[in-house]
Amino acid sequence: MVDQAAVRIRHATDADLLALEWDGEYTRYRRMYNHAMRDSKRGNRVLLVAEVEGEIIGQIFIYFRPSWSRHFPNEQAGYLHSFRVKPQFRKQGIGTSLVHHAESILLKRAYHRSIISVAKDNLNAVRLYQNLGYSIFTEDPGRWSYVDDRGRIQHVDEPVHLMQKCLTLE
Repeated sequence: MVDQAAVRIRHATDADLLALEWDGEYTRYRRMYNHAMRDSKRGNRVLLVAEVEGEIIGQIFIYFRPSWSRHFPNEQAGYLHSFRVKPQFRKQGIGTSLVHHAESILLKRAYHRSIISVAKDNLNAVRLYQNLGYSIFTEDPGRWSYVDDRGRIQHVDEPVHLMQKCLTLE
């Protein structure tokens, strides 16, 4: 069990990019992480990490121009993605803290809706998001492609629930 006071949530830096690969588990996303970091430097994204004693144990990215915002034409909607917490640190409030921190950034930028996608078979994540006030508003086939760390195009087919939350100042 980690002491919550020891968890620091901060903006990711270039020096964190290797750690975002989680000891090789997500190396295939290296190019995407580099692109997200460039996007963050342009102000189009925010990359947050949770760390304990210098170790990255969680992450969440915020994208400010998601295509799904079309479902909410009269509101600014931000998209939370690449959200994960290392298994040994789950169920300790770290994920909740990351989501709340991301939501506060959206509110500071005058965004009043947050969108997150979750694999339909990831029931633990669906429950977490519902407990945080998110509700399913539509489904998505979850078909997308990316170029992996070896330069190969990878195709993903992972049906998702799209969930949303109306954000308000508390």
